[in-house]
Amino acid sequence: MQGTTRLMIERKAAACQKACPAGIDVPRYVRAIAAGRFDESLAVIRESIPFPSVCGYACFAPCEVRCGKGQFDAPVAIRALKRAAAERGGGLWKDGLKKAPPTGKKVAVIGAGPSGLTAAYFLALKGHRVVVFEGKDEAGGMMRWAIPGYRLSRETLRAEVDEIEALGVEIKTDTRVNAVAELIGAGYHAVYIACGAQNNVPLAIPGDDLSGVFGAIDFLESVNRGNPLTVGKKVAVIGGGNAAIDAARSAIRLGASEVKLFYRRTRNEMPAYPDEVDAAVAEGVKIEFLASPAMIKRQGDGLQVLFDRMELGPPDRDGRPRPIPMSGCGFGVVADTVISAIGQAVSLDGSFGVPLDGKGLIPIAGSDLSTTVPGVFAGGDAVRGPSSIIEAISDGKRAASAIDRSLGGDGSLGLSLAPEGAGTEPGFCRDDFAPRIEIPRLSTGIRVNNFDVVEITLNPSLASREAGRCLSCDYRQFDVELDFEGCKECGYCLSVCHMDVFSPGARYNEKGYRAFEVKQPASCVGCMKCFYSCPDFCIEVKGAS
Repeated sequence: MQGTTRLMIERKAAACQKACPAGIDVPRYVRAIAAGRFDESLAVIRESIPFPSVCGYACFAPCEVRCGKGQFDAPVAIRALKRAAAERGGGLWKDGLKKAPPTGKKVAVIGAGPSGLTAAYFLALKGHRVVVFEGKDEAGGMMRWAIPGYRLSRETLRAEVDEIEALGVEIKTDTRVNAVAELIGAGYHAVYIACGAQNNVPLAIPGDDLSGVFGAIDFLESVNRGNPLTVGKKVAVIGGGNAAIDAARSAIRLGASEVKLFYRRTRNEMPAYPDEVDAAVAEGVKIEFLASPAMIKRQGDGLQVLFDRMELGPPDRDGRPRPIPMSGCGFGVVADTVISAIGQAVSLDGSFGVPLDGKGLIPIAGSDLSTTVPGVFAGGDAVRGPSSIIEAISDGKRAASAIDRSLGGDGSLGLSLAPEGAGTEPGFCRDDFAPRIEIPRLSTGIRVNNFDVVEITLNPSLASREAGRCLSCDYRQFDVELDFEGCKECGYCLSVCHMDVFSPGARYNEKGYRAFEVKQPASCVGCMKCFYSCPDFCIEVKGAS
């Protein structure tokens, strides 16, 4: 499919950009890479976030889920391109970085994770004096202590924290805040609570306190500190999230010969990033689905974990199928080490000085992340529970904007770090079906023996070639029309379109069907899948061929 697009007079927000919680202008930075201008690409990214390298390594890339190229074959490797820009780009972005004059206002940030440091970065640019209080001995939060080195280089994280400190942000490590009233009493005009979910949720079964049973967060921190726990040869990991996958892959690297991960639902319900699950399997991790631990017992020098076999029942309140024990189908597993990764919690209590909900999280009073305590704001894991780096960054930006307004500023965080017009030229992909490149990685045989970063940064040639696959959806325009009276609500259009163009209808047509509707026609990329899948020929896409 070539020559199928029509230029718009003005750019629109592409689906990839709208999917990014931090609002990064994805098409612009990708097009700059396609043109070989890595400096400009990095500058575009840094207009939105202070952690381009970290996100290039460890973001779960919601932008790729909504990439228009995915309608034709595979999405553009947006995350890998961000990493390439961060590592191939230079200091052009610093030329446009302007710090406002001092305002005389002091802001305290609790927690030096992605949310707290992002808020500190933008507040410092607005001229406020910012002090970050961190309970551990290094900044970075869960980026530092929970993500293994094979996913995120320590040096990379440290370099980006250094850039934040260079703006004048003071980070006080080994300093725990016991109550927000201490900070207000010390003369801070605003407080942002951004402590992470660094506590393990216990298994709450008999034997979960035996020697040899560890929480995943404690286990991963020991690995990241360079003092890993002894795991033995057989390791059982319980859970299905990213912490469980990271713990399992780390155990392999620590010399375990048999690592099994047990999850109470199926692969379809695993919250872990799919690419990470695939990598774990490639490295030798075995996964047992529909298994839930019931008891842990001491057996000789090891541990015996008794599991219930599960089946999936009706959805729970989160919409996921509820796992139900199957009578008489239990089984046991012997392991040297058991790692629990069933959840994480924030370590706050009533003495901290802000109201908490039933989950120990801070309820916010408004969209500006303010709490019911005047001058106190909260975001990241403290509000959401365990969340992603990019979501935490997004909350940090929202909080910085709101805090700046509360201190008399305009709340605007807009930065102009790239040259005018950088990445705005359309540069349409010449082939809608150009295949995605293979991201280079260390071979499995090499990487399981160390904690070196697995994924290799794209070289300039590969990065530009992959960036050239971008469809420039921000400049593509198609008119989508659906025959309301002819629709029989089969739902095929909804199932083949991942761009949110269609939605279930709210009205019934004359034939008694609740006909589908065109929800976001501007998101259409002209793949024609809806046209070819509609059995009643109710859909027309104008401007495509």
